[in-house]
Amino acid sequence: MSTTVHLPADLLASVDREARALAMSRNRYIIRALEQALATETGWSAEFVEELASARSDIEGGRALEELRASVAASRTRKGPPTL
Repeated sequence: MSTTVHLPADLLASVDREARALAMSRNRYIIRALEQALATETGWSAEFVEELASARSDIEGGRALEELRASVAASRTRKGPPTL
């Protein structure tokens, strides 16, 4: 499927340079980079989720989490807040 993406000139030059160094097309290099980014950006780390769970167990931590949730919700205009 075709799409159009507008990149700053310096970023495009870097992409072209790296693709040439790896003997691959610009298209293949960008696909590979996007696949790697999607594979590694999984969301909240396990440690962060564990800390959130333990914070819920005490009153002060619960209040802090509610303040954080409210702050995130107020900052997001297109999507609801993430589940914490």
